[in-house]
Amino acid sequence: MTLFYYPQNTPPKLGRLPLSTLALAAVLEGKEEYDFVDGNVQRNPLPLILSLLEKNPIDVLAVSVMPGTQMLNAIHHTKEIRRKFPNVKIVWGGYFPSMHTESTLNSEYVDFVLRGQGEIAFPKLLEEIRGNKNYSSVPNISYRNGNTFQHNPELPIYDPNERPLLPYHRVNMDDYAIPTFVGKRTFAHESSVGCPHKCNFCGVVDVFHSRWKAETPERTFEAVKLLKEKYGMDGIEFHDSDFFISEERVVELCEKMLPLNIQWWSEGRIDEMLRYKKETWKLMERAGLKMIFFGAESGLDETLQMMDKGRVTVAQTKEIAEVCKQYNVQSEFSFVMGSHPTKTEEDIDATINLMYELEKINPNSQMHPFIYTPVPFGNIYDQAVEGGLRYPKNLDEWASHEWEMYTLRKNPHTKWLTKKLFNKIINFRAVHQSYYPKVNDKIVAKWKLDVLKIFSSWRYKAKFFNGAYELRLLLKLLLNSPSKNESF
Repeated sequence: MTLFYYPQNTPPKLGRLPLSTLALAAVLEGKEEYDFVDGNVQRNPLPLILSLLEKNPIDVLAVSVMPGTQMLNAIHHTKEIRRKFPNVKIVWGGYFPSMHTESTLNSEYVDFVLRGQGEIAFPKLLEEIRGNKNYSSVPNISYRNGNTFQHNPELPIYDPNERPLLPYHRVNMDDYAIPTFVGKRTFAHESSVGCPHKCNFCGVVDVFHSRWKAETPERTFEAVKLLKEKYGMDGIEFHDSDFFISEERVVELCEKMLPLNIQWWSEGRIDEMLRYKKETWKLMERAGLKMIFFGAESGLDETLQMMDKGRVTVAQTKEIAEVCKQYNVQSEFSFVMGSHPTKTEEDIDATINLMYELEKINPNSQMHPFIYTPVPFGNIYDQAVEGGLRYPKNLDEWASHEWEMYTLRKNPHTKWLTKKLFNKIINFRAVHQSYYPKVNDKIVAKWKLDVLKIFSSWRYKAKFFNGAYELRLLLKLLLNSPSKNESF
């Protein structure tokens, strides 16, 4: 029997469907006994996991691990599980172990790393664990073979159309009906896997190697219709790395979704959305599109080129804000601040100024400034390594305070981001989040928003960010922010 564990990585009552574990469960449905524990729902999951291991013939624990809070929870809980149940095989999958495979396996409490996708590899691994133990025949896995690491070849990207629909009936769907900007009962779905782009600060590129496959419009519509009719969904978040790659596919899906009368959100790329026809934008608006999340990343074109953002420019970012406003689509922009090794302060200042410009273009836009934290590839990462960045050698080191701060984006270990510049970003974020609070994911009382705006107004208008201690305290008290749940 297999136990899937999805460690907590969100604030209370904001957990989305654990799509990664449900995808593996889908290919096991009817063939393998399994159970779920979701740390976003079960806020004290370890006693439950230990009880299930005690009472059931569970021989494999499969843990899904993103960087950030989820990684830290996975480390602490997996270590205790191994101590009490040494014979249970522990498999880690997800972005963190796929990027940091050897440091994961250097720890005594992880037996296998499943790199990338597991719909084909995981059932084969279960077969070998219970049979001949010929692990060299299992694709996409890594494991220790004596004193060396064995990294088996990866399969081509898995076609999501070949996977059965997710086994929603195996979880309590009411736990995942989240009130958001797009609906009172918002669910998550992923209609494609991977991403064809090469942005060198993004872990998706490192894991999927710029490969991408999508569900057909018919397949996606089948899932959306099921969520609507059986589970009362009135809003959906498409958690694709890039939902809008194929305009033809989006048009066909939107035409099918028109009668459902639901609202939706997804992520897109600025340059490709600017190529969409006017008729497509009008159709998406009629089909319920309410918000698009864009990676704007920087206010310097030089930095965008350094990031391998292709044809994306600062001018295009301003243009897409205008387009979204025209079609009543709210635009979200994320920024990766502190990534330029030699023009760090210039890049930070230009990025802040761009956010101000975008908010003038469309006051309904939302900004998400993050601090650049290297992923293990690309020219910026190489410069971080030259400056002294050295990843931990095992999971116990990753769980130390120093690397906890790294994975939570509070100490990126880049030599060029000095303490002064780091504080500049932190103080700006406090001012900006107070004046333009992010409220997509939860209902926030109007009086709280009013208080934040009153206290931050003078700072925001004067662009005075130094020592914003009062705003940091207000954010913590009123919005439980800043969050400790950021991943890469």
